[in-house]
Amino acid sequence: MKTDICIVGGGPAGAVLALQLARLDVDVTLLESAQSYERSFRGESMQPDTVGIFHELGIAETLLAHGCVETYRMEISERRRLLLAIDYSDAPYRHKFVMDIPQPVLLEALQARIADHANARVLRGAACTGLLERDGRVSGVSYRGHGKSGEIESRVVIGADGRYSRVREMSKLPYTKLPMNRDVLWFKVPVPEGWSNHTAHIMLKGARHLILLPTYPDLFRAGVNIAKNSFAGQKRQGIDAFYTLVDGIDPEFGSHVRRHVANWRDIHLLDIFTINMPSWSRDGLLLIGDAAHTVTPLLGQGVNLAIQDSMELAPMLANALCQDRLGSVLFAEFQAKRQPDIEFVMKVQMRQERLLCAESSWAQFVRRTNYAALHRLRFVQKRISDRIAYKRQRAMLHFDECTNNSGMALECGFTQTSTVEKQCGVNRS
Repeated sequence: MKTDICIVGGGPAGAVLALQLARLDVDVTLLESAQSYERSFRGESMQPDTVGIFHELGIAETLLAHGCVETYRMEISERRRLLLAIDYSDAPYRHKFVMDIPQPVLLEALQARIADHANARVLRGAACTGLLERDGRVSGVSYRGHGKSGEIESRVVIGADGRYSRVREMSKLPYTKLPMNRDVLWFKVPVPEGWSNHTAHIMLKGARHLILLPTYPDLFRAGVNIAKNSFAGQKRQGIDAFYTLVDGIDPEFGSHVRRHVANWRDIHLLDIFTINMPSWSRDGLLLIGDAAHTVTPLLGQGVNLAIQDSMELAPMLANALCQDRLGSVLFAEFQAKRQPDIEFVMKVQMRQERLLCAESSWAQFVRRTNYAALHRLRFVQKRISDRIAYKRQRAMLHFDECTNNSGMALECGFTQTSTVEKQCGVNRS
């Protein structure tokens, strides 16, 4: 089989990239090792900018018809004392709120749109087993699925296979893995009676914390931190050790957990680490999303950064195909565009990691002081939110202001028709 772009990994980033390339009339093949998406996912919290992307892609109506949960507010508290509240209602954008969307529903919606394009194909149950090379350049992949082996020749291979990326390992590209001081035990419980299912919580007690994220249809996706590599010891102590862990942070919620988490099968371990790579690419191969820049799972940033990678990359690839300039210069340009946003999120997350896991009395005092200051300084909240949650919408508002005035549009550097549309044509169906 031959294709222009072969994407390994059919998660949100891979599927969004495949759809965008298909709309730009690029021949694209998407490999996904899972035969079915009916399994538990964690990356279901979509930032407001990502919700806007779903509208651009034409899948928002399908997602809304299924059902979702919006988060209007986030609260950080210590021993039930409120330290910081962030209210998203006042954001001056069309899409204000974090939205929880079941990932199987999202992936099926994306793949239904991909199927509308004859120049795109999805191979489910097909696991990448190796990289093909010709003259030192990656020229495709080998794969195995349904008891058969095959090869796909492509002009570019995209590794979009997540935090445990096999493509990253096969590429031999250097990277640094930085383990955090904690792991997280994830579980789901119904929202307790009297609690809002539109408010996210971070509940603190000493160096322990409990994260509660509103989840469709009426659940909290909850995470409690444990010491790094301590899960095996926790399990040996029995399920009561887990109950005691949650009780120690918030006894009321702990009682609720006891009623709804029956055994260790209801609990999932997430190893917390980051990965930094000097280069996300080599000739013929580019990594995106968590495969290239693994962030911590704090408030679901990874999936959103990955989708934004795809939206940035698709027109660059399509344009480069038209001009026959695929190569290291293009990949370096893409990394240079995306790196500042990735580094900003990582910087914010690393600071939060230190605050959440503060052990000494002094460090916990600093944490309370930081959160209390941020609670009062709404303009700082806005600056951070505009960079992480609303950057795309903010840029589009600026674009609209510029294009309402042709002279201003020239000053801003915007044109009515994109380079890709001019050179390649765009299939907007």
